[in-house]
Amino acid sequence: MTDTDLRDLFLSAAMDPEPHDPTAVDRAWRDGSRRRVGARAAVVGSIAAAAAVVSGVTMLDLGDPASTPDEAPADSSVSSPTSAPTVTSSEPPAAERAGTYAGAIVWGSPSPVEESSLPVLSVPALPPVMDLDEARVERVGEPVLALFSGRNDRGYALTESQRLVELDLAGLDAVSDEAGNRRSPLSSYSLSPDRRRAFFIQESSLDVLDFVTGRWTTIDTPDWLAEGARWVTPDEVWVPERLGEESSGTVHGLDGGSSSAEVDWVRGWTGPGDEPWGPVAPTRNGTAQVAFTQMVLPQRISYPQALMVERHQERFVLGLDHLDSGGSGTRYKGCCLALGWLDADTVLFSSSSTTGQRILAWQVGTARVLRVSEILGRGGIAQLADMSAS
Repeated sequence: MTDTDLRDLFLSAAMDPEPHDPTAVDRAWRDGSRRRVGARAAVVGSIAAAAAVVSGVTMLDLGDPASTPDEAPADSSVSSPTSAPTVTSSEPPAAERAGTYAGAIVWGSPSPVEESSLPVLSVPALPPVMDLDEARVERVGEPVLALFSGRNDRGYALTESQRLVELDLAGLDAVSDEAGNRRSPLSSYSLSPDRRRAFFIQESSLDVLDFVTGRWTTIDTPDWLAEGARWVTPDEVWVPERLGEESSGTVHGLDGGSSSAEVDWVRGWTGPGDEPWGPVAPTRNGTAQVAFTQMVLPQRISYPQALMVERHQERFVLGLDHLDSGGSGTRYKGCCLALGWLDADTVLFSSSSTTGQRILAWQVGTARVLRVSEILGRGGIAQLADMSAS
């Protein structure tokens, strides 16, 4: 089971209004968990690297929040901070200094319950509220800023004019991975760098939709390998020679041409023994990526999820509590992914919990965590375009 399959499973569970067994999701996580490395492709040789497309998929795990976490190794603890800011009840929620980890300055994020009270950061390209249930099937007709996966293989797009459209995917087949696990046809790399196209995964092909013209193009691939596809230029897609391959593959042009290519992956940083989760969000001066970490934040749950940032050769961590200290809000396993950079100092990330789905922003290295957008309806963000270019 791949990381994408796990995310699809978690999202499906989270959107299901009927009671379910949270321990089954945890079992799926344990059985399918493996080291995942998000990346951006830069083709070596005659193929130029694509402009970075920042992307992420928010998939959910409803593991039992009352379960006792595994104990982290003794050498993975976060050192105590020399001082901590005092926040009064009249002040908005903010991150708190929590020491250092693997040479990085650690901040503890506000809890899921506090997210709705975070200061608002207005991003002109992103509406403050996006309700997927209000989207209707219609032609897109313009470039797209974000893609969302919904139930029953549905897909949604936020356009540059801030229209929320349900995509007409009636011509696509239901798709499963090689092990027979149902998955979304959208991936966290589906949107092209120029925002004009998206590919949709099929068993033995990629079906590419041009949002402006409405035309579809099919790229044939070996069975199952479409799942590992990445855009390398606005009209060329790289497909690995086998799933899990981090270099060798074939670049397919929308004009029907193809050629072998080696790729060089940009990776985020993590501490010893940490497990990266989701894509790397690159910027000119650094990277951001979420990971399941070995650190222990003081008075917080062990093995937290964390946003790991490297900027100007300095490292920072925003620790994400799995369980709110009051027990009233829980972030799901796989809750949060790096979505991209708004500017040189502000990274965007997703957060999914029992209190809702949101796009948040962190002004790196500071206490300021901000609320950008609320995502409503039965679905989750699959990819966000590079907002630094907006």
